[in-house]
Amino acid sequence: MIDPLSVIAGVVTTVLLPKALEKVGEKIGETAWDKSGEAIQNVHKTVQTKLQTMGTAGLLTRAEANPTEANRQVLQAEVLTHMQEDQDFASKLQELIQQMESQSPTVQVILEEIQVRGKVEIGNIKQVNNGQSNAQQTFGKNWQIDGDIKVGDVTQENRVV
Repeated sequence: MIDPLSVIAGVVTTVLLPKALEKVGEKIGETAWDKSGEAIQNVHKTVQTKLQTMGTAGLLTRAEANPTEANRQVLQAEVLTHMQEDQDFASKLQELIQQMESQSPTVQVILEEIQVRGKVEIGNIKQVNNGQSNAQQTFGKNWQIDGDIKVGDVTQENRVV
């Protein structure tokens, strides 16, 4: 069984790192990024404040400056230790992560990075999002065509529950 605190600590350390944030920012639209950006900043600020209080803020600085797997693991272990020792801190992070996840959009991409040489036929495509109002759907991105391509009907649906 996976320890929920470990999962949250892992999410936090991944989210805190600028390269991870840049990747998320590339994948989601500006409006959606603005909505989840505040929650991400709150997570960062909460962890930063805790680490400063405990005298270990250098771990965060190092992981942000050099986001290697080793630096992430050290930061994750430190955050996890503080979460296990301080239930208020753990609860605050859980709340912020849930807020962040609820504000982050679902990203659905179909047929990205296609290279066609010759002739290709793609059947009918239906892309459906069930339930999340801030979903972003993308079809046909970064295609390199050197030949013929035929695509059937494409349907994209957002079904908000």
